[in-house]
Amino acid sequence: MFYGFKHSPGVEITPECVPCLLGRVIYEARLADPAKVPAAIRSACAVFARRYRPGRVSARLATEVHRAVYRALGTRDPYAKVKRDSNRAVLRLFPRAERLVERSRDRLRAAVLCSIAGNILDFGIGGQLSGPGGLDRAFGRIVREGLAVDHLPRIARYLRQGSRVLYFADNCGEIVLDRLVLRELRRRGARVTLVVRGEPVLTDATMEDVEELGLRSESDDVMDTGSFAVGVDFDRIPARLRRALGQRDLIVSKGMANFESFSGTRWRPIIHLMRTKCGPVAEAAGAPRDASVAMLWT
Repeated sequence: MFYGFKHSPGVEITPECVPCLLGRVIYEARLADPAKVPAAIRSACAVFARRYRPGRVSARLATEVHRAVYRALGTRDPYAKVKRDSNRAVLRLFPRAERLVERSRDRLRAAVLCSIAGNILDFGIGGQLSGPGGLDRAFGRIVREGLAVDHLPRIARYLRQGSRVLYFADNCGEIVLDRLVLRELRRRGARVTLVVRGEPVLTDATMEDVEELGLRSESDDVMDTGSFAVGVDFDRIPARLRRALGQRDLIVSKGMANFESFSGTRWRPIIHLMRTKCGPVAEAAGAPRDASVAMLWT
């Protein structure tokens, strides 16, 4: 079945988001120091008490929650080991994905499907993988499922020689598979700027991952979002990134946090590549839950 999408003024916080966020808080606290789980919960609940209200963009509230929890835990990056393990796990899988793309009649589609399969590496979210080792088993199934929302044919008009593409990456591990999409975009003549998080937040990729994985050579430029944020805090992005957004021909947005952030903006055209890992995001996207989508907004 083909699904469309509902254009949203911004993915708003819902009651279902609260237990999901608290589950993530407990997960990261156990990674950092199990003895600090109660302090982390208290910090998160204090933010909810002050800041939760209908109409807030979910990614903004999530940013405030995790900022408070990181302070309570006394760590800059509770996910550091998980991120390293994720990158290693996907590097082992990468040759298989690379062969799949090379043998495909539609290399861009195959690359996108592989990259979206990597988007399930999002630990601490109910129903997702509990650790990096599960990706190998899930990878083939997700690629075979295909796209529940498929707007890929419509992006060809934006991929002419010299077109400027901003590629907003999401998680570690997943970013290894993004390499395949970056290559295919550049094969079509696009100049691709890879954008990662400005500071460690959750399992998201940063400049450290770009350097360790050699991703500079797979893109024409690399930028970061300039701040600690779940997704993108557009009030705090560097001037250089803001200029690039103003000059882009196409934005590629990976994952739910970027989807949540961009959904409340007018930056277009943008194609969202992600798994719909929760009910509120699936509803906002007009897609089934636990599905792969390539959704273009113009």
